[in-house]
Amino acid sequence: MPAPPINFMKRLIAMRESRNQKLLLAAISSMTVLAAGLAPAQVANAQSPDLSSNLSSNRGFSDAIRPSDPPQRTPIEVDRDVEVPGLPAGVEVDRIEWLTNRRVAVFIKSAAMPQELIQVQILLARDWHSNPNAKFPEVWALDGLRARDDENGWTIETNIEQFYADKNVNVILPVGGESSFYADWQRPDNGKHYKWETFLTKELVPIMSNEFRSNGKRAVVGLSMGGTAAVNLAERNPHLFNFVGSFSGYLDTTTTGMPTAIKAAQLDAGGYNSDAMWGPQGSQGWIDHDPKTGIENLEGMTVYVSAGSGRDDYGNPDSVAKGAANYAGKGLEVISRMSTQTFVDYASRTNVKPVVRFRPSGVHSWEYWQFEMAQAWPYIANALNVPEADRGAQCTPIGLIAEATKSGVIGSCVNDEYVTGENGKGRAQDFRGGTAFWSPDTGAHAIFGAILAKYNGLGGPSGWLGFPTTGETKTPDGRGRFVHFEHGSIYWTPQNGAYAIPGDMMKAWGEAGYETGPLGYPVAEATQVGKGYVQQFENGYLTRNPEQDGKTSHYMVFGEIGKKYGEVGTATSGLGFPKSNEKKVNGGFFQEFDRGNIYWSPQSGARVIFYGDIFNEWGKQGYEQGKLGWPTSDMKEIPAGGLTIDFQNGTLSQVNGKVVEKKR
Repeated sequence: MPAPPINFMKRLIAMRESRNQKLLLAAISSMTVLAAGLAPAQVANAQSPDLSSNLSSNRGFSDAIRPSDPPQRTPIEVDRDVEVPGLPAGVEVDRIEWLTNRRVAVFIKSAAMPQELIQVQILLARDWHSNPNAKFPEVWALDGLRARDDENGWTIETNIEQFYADKNVNVILPVGGESSFYADWQRPDNGKHYKWETFLTKELVPIMSNEFRSNGKRAVVGLSMGGTAAVNLAERNPHLFNFVGSFSGYLDTTTTGMPTAIKAAQLDAGGYNSDAMWGPQGSQGWIDHDPKTGIENLEGMTVYVSAGSGRDDYGNPDSVAKGAANYAGKGLEVISRMSTQTFVDYASRTNVKPVVRFRPSGVHSWEYWQFEMAQAWPYIANALNVPEADRGAQCTPIGLIAEATKSGVIGSCVNDEYVTGENGKGRAQDFRGGTAFWSPDTGAHAIFGAILAKYNGLGGPSGWLGFPTTGETKTPDGRGRFVHFEHGSIYWTPQNGAYAIPGDMMKAWGEAGYETGPLGYPVAEATQVGKGYVQQFENGYLTRNPEQDGKTSHYMVFGEIGKKYGEVGTATSGLGFPKSNEKKVNGGFFQEFDRGNIYWSPQSGARVIFYGDIFNEWGKQGYEQGKLGWPTSDMKEIPAGGLTIDFQNGTLSQVNGKVVEKKR
């Protein structure tokens, strides 16, 4: 059968587009009425310049897709000293918060949007910890119109974290950007000046490459507003992306009625003015951000578009819906379907051949986007050249690791056992909720949560702690948890977080009663000072003194004397390391250090006095039991030269090598 004439095909496409446009206008009119509470006659005049005076954000039609309030997470670890090389001027990483062992929140000082820190959450690749030299592809997941400032809707409303747990890609989740379309806005509005495109493409990309081991292959997907933005970002930056996906996006932004619908939606979702985004309706900014007009730039890229029909299928046996749809969910999906159809029609005239998934039912709701995310994954994996073994778990725990994890405490496995530890003497296996470690000397133990994150941060089995010798155990006082390792322990409390204690210091801490003793729980890592170490606890400090005559000593400095020791800088101060534990005397306590003492009494408080002529003179008079009594100030330098210190009953000063006493 001969092919139809080209002119006939053009007329057929034009007829279909005309029909689609009429249906689209009808859907937009209905949604605009719903959004703004306007009568149909008012909608007919919706192109008038004073439209904003007629539209109201009080109706909240976009609330239908607003992510719910997430529980507030307390980071299990915070990295504050983050230096990422190769970033643009004015861009730096302020901190990295570890929310789980595989999920981090990165707070970025942006040159494009300097008003406040920009948060990006990352779901780390399956083998992030087990293969520290590997590089991984990225999957960006953009939020909807009602994007929140505290968490991306994908992690609030879908199973994206669990879905990608066994896949070897980093999932990138920008946080914030309500109504932004992730675009560079032409001017400030509503207290913000969005520059999302610049941030994502010029600032985030080098952070991912230089700090989060990106291999340069990248997919971008989004829902609703995020679907529109994903296609725009890919069209405007085709060198950055291998895959683009739109789930219920609006892929035609300039057909009559669409700018009005977008304007109504942005006013509803935060009170934003579309003119600040792309300029007046019909201007070049709108044309440059209309997905259907930039399709040619997607050539060579895998393009995936999907939309439901707007029909509510709740109650059907094969439905993913969690409840009956509302009018907004139905209407918004109809607009998405029609505008996506227009995009597909435009694509048919180019070399771009999208993967099109028009569903026979489905509305504008998160459960449908969760479904599409899973459906798109095989296409994403192909576009990013993800090896078959990295596309999902095909694993079974065996041996002692199977025995240690059979309770399900860390969920199901996401990979097979792999070699780990110094000289490869052990094995590890990652699970959805943690990791199991085994060595011939320690057996198999499962670790999870904050203690696992700390352990991995210290090098895991190849670090100084070695392999775990216990699983996570509740402390006797019920406040915290701990895991013992070959060469130390990690203790955790919800108030303080997780900190490691070296084995020899652990022994000294234990002799004083562990967490129930005078020091309490650790609140910082052990810090090296010269050839010794100092570790801070809730109520003081524990030291490992520099070795002398082949012996290493440990001392505690706690209570008010401990506070004073901390104030002056512990072992980095002029006092140096302690030479003893606290000693009781009549009326108070004192503690000896390398180059001085700290004395405390209820009347005088904790005071520092250094060894030397003043100390010797005070000693001749009986120290604190003598006529001068307890020191009431720290020893300090005299500006003109010399030293001085106050006591309860006088002052001792040293000037020109001579000690002078002044009585009160």
